[in-house]
Amino acid sequence: MSKKQSQWFENIYMNDKPEKDSNYYYELGIRELDSGHIDKAISAFKKAIKSNPRDPRPYSNLGIAYELARNFEKARLAYEKAIEINPRNPSTLNNLAGLSVSEGRPDAAVLLYESAITSDPMFIEPYLNIARLFMEINSFGMAEPYLKKILEMDPGNIEAHNILGIIMNLTNRSEDAVSHFQEALRNDANQPAVFSNLGTAFRDIDDKKRAILAFEKAIELNPENLTALNNLGLLYRETGKFDKAEELFRYSIELAPENPFPHFNLAELYIHLGEYGKALDNLKNYILLVPLDMDILYKTAGIARMENRLGELKADMARFIREADTADARVAVVRQWLESAENS
Repeated sequence: MSKKQSQWFENIYMNDKPEKDSNYYYELGIRELDSGHIDKAISAFKKAIKSNPRDPRPYSNLGIAYELARNFEKARLAYEKAIEINPRNPSTLNNLAGLSVSEGRPDAAVLLYESAITSDPMFIEPYLNIARLFMEINSFGMAEPYLKKILEMDPGNIEAHNILGIIMNLTNRSEDAVSHFQEALRNDANQPAVFSNLGTAFRDIDDKKRAILAFEKAIELNPENLTALNNLGLLYRETGKFDKAEELFRYSIELAPENPFPHFNLAELYIHLGEYGKALDNLKNYILLVPLDMDILYKTAGIARMENRLGELKADMARFIREADTADARVAVVRQWLESAENS
């Protein structure tokens, strides 16, 4: 143990001896933690440690409490002390791995998740967590074996089916993805995210009818599911249900005006309908929200010319450059477009 760790734990348990035994304070800490009383939980776990400094349980739960309080340094010290006392506790190893992810240390997290799995091969949580981690860094092939192992142990595991379905859809195995999403929903049909993913898989195998039904069910379960709202809007547009598509895109913008994609999708709908003024308004909103490429900006400029609003667009873009952070990637693109617009 480092000098810093030794001093920290000495401060916890070398003061006045608590009046009650370790188990009393440990159970009290668990109750406080479950009730959301983080500070009281921390206090109780510290008293448990003072009463019995060789019990790893209060250290491990103290780490959880500190992590919830976003004091990651103290959380790490507590987890590491618990592991020093009991090096093979899979739950603590799993928690320390999760903390390592939060700290931006994925390599360390992978080793700790693997240690948790080795310590208890039937403990499902580290399998899920390491799969999620590999998903985040787009290492789908690394994630897949852990998910399949979960399904060997727990064939009805909803999250494993869902994540595996996402991987298969992303790797051009949409028929298999459909099967996994459907299996997840057979175990629990109250899963809006899974219905949304199922809709995406149906769309990717060009089964628009069932894709629409899946997205509609996702929205029924969660009316604020932006992914389902936008994807359903796109399918409505493709199938000629323009009023419904417009309604969904507008509702998506109302829910999350900072999300660029409903603006773009609504603009595309208005272009299709020949309502170029409305399309321009939404393209301008899109431009201000996302890193740009020249194709989108030239498309917007072309519509602005059709509507005799090119001067308005130039003024908006010039104002954007004046007000934007100099590190904003969009500035160079907008500046290049303005220079070309002035010379055209």
